[in-house]
This record gives sequence, C-alpha cells and structure tokens, in this order.
Amino acid sequence: MVCVRIAIYTNAILCYSWNMDCYNSIGICFISSCQEDHSETMKRAVSCISGLDSTGYAAQWKAKGYAIYPILFDYGQKGRKEIDVSIELSRELDFEEPLVVDIGFMKNIWSGVQLTDDSISVEALYTPTVVVPIRNVIFLSIASAYALMIGAKIVTYGAHMSDIQPRTDTGDPLYPDCHPNTAMAFEEVLRYAHFPFGVKKIEIWSPAREGLTKAENLRRSFNVMGDLIYKTWSCYLSKERHCGKCESCINRHRAFIEAGIPDLTEYEVDPEEVLKKVDFSR
Repeated sequence: MVCVRIAIYTNAILCYSWNMDCYNSIGICFISSCQEDHSETMKRAVSCISGLDSTGYAAQWKAKGYAIYPILFDYGQKGRKEIDVSIELSRELDFEEPLVVDIGFMKNIWSGVQLTDDSISVEALYTPTVVVPIRNVIFLSIASAYALMIGAKIVTYGAHMSDIQPRTDTGDPLYPDCHPNTAMAFEEVLRYAHFPFGVKKIEIWSPAREGLTKAENLRRSFNVMGDLIYKTWSCYLSKERHCGKCESCINRHRAFIEAGIPDLTEYEVDPEEVLKKVDFSR
C-alpha cells in the first residue's frame, strides 16, 4: 500500500476503452471519442474505489483487460473501514497496489455532514446532510493527476443513475456530483489544465454515464466478482458488521433485491425491519 499526504481529496475511478453510444433515461447521449487501442497506455485505468458500486465497476473494467490502479481517500469519514476493506479486495481482485491519499483536513471543512461530523447521526432516509459537497469533483481531480502521471487515459468512479434521481423538494439530483454532466464538464476542464493545451487527455466513466442504476451495476459486478461482492463495504460507520440502518446500508440491501441477487451481507440490524418502518415516499 502506498500512502501520500496531499492538499486535495478525490473520489473518482478512471476506466474506459471501447467506443460506445449510450443513451440513458435522462436523455443524454454519450459518444466516446477514443479509438480502440491495445497499447499498454490505453489499457490502464485509475479507479477510485470505496464500496459496492465503485469496486464492482472497477472489476468490470478489469474483466475487459485493463490494469486497474485503485486510488482511495481518507477524508476523516466515519466509515473509514471502507479503506481497509478496499485494500484487501484490490489484492483479491488482482488490481495494482492501491494508492491511499490522506486528506483528513477535509473533515474540518465538511462539517454538518453525516459522513464526517461526529455530532450528526446517520439516517436511514436521504437528507441533504448526507451529501458531501463536490466530493467527487475533488476525488476526480486527484485521480486525474494520478492518471496523467502513470499514463492512464481512463478514470472511473461509482456514480449511478439511482444517485441522480430528482429530489422531491427541489427537483435537483440527489447527488449533483454523480451526474454525468458533472463528469463531462470536468473532462473539459482537463483539456485546458495540462499539456498539451486544449487536447482531450482523460475519459471519466461511471455506471451513470452508461445509464446504469445501482441494481443494474450490481448485477454486472456480480457477474465478474461472484461472492467477492459481499466483501465490499457500504456502511457509513466502521463497526464489525454493516449497521443495516444507515441510508447506504438500506440502498445496498434494496439493490440486491432489485438485482435478484441474495443479499448475504452481514448486518447488525436486518434492513428488512428498517424498511418496514421507513416511508420512502417522502
């Protein structure tokens, strides 16, 4: 494991290799501009991994012949166990040695957020306090810098269509930085942020960019990971087992149900009992 300290933080995964047109349910057409290339450089992908969605998506790219360079972020999150689990899984999935980036100072900036603020409890339902402001943009910045240094052309992260469903109060995406438009806009920034100026350097891919929901991405991931999928960590806390009560645990369990895959995750509390008490129509 390689550890570094850096003044920024990023949660993105880099992966991409084939030409594809993808039209998803929000009406956005994505057309890849890269030509198929089997050179060593084009077969490298930087993947920001942390949990079920991102690790599974990285494994899908691994199955397509890419060398996966995992990047993990320690930002003072309550669920830091995701880092240790991801390091172990990276080795079991035959990824390259993980790079762990310590940006713990962000914990002080991200106050008032369920994932980082010890004074705020995690909840079963989505609330704005579960959103870490522009976290993926920060992650993608660091992951892209890493990609440029190792000659990778692809960065991947775990955003999916379920992350960008409209909020009932404002109509905004639940997690704005998971939207494909955010990733594509950042690709444009990268064109002008390094040499050669104005030239496209990196493709940023996610399940959302392919139009996949959390359950659809899970199904694909299970096909390549098998039972290793159960070793991924989703919980916002760092207990011995998944708590079964936080929004992330609930979403994990619901994804297994929707994907038609038995959920063999070990939970402290049965998510089914929580689901009976939660009104998801809010």
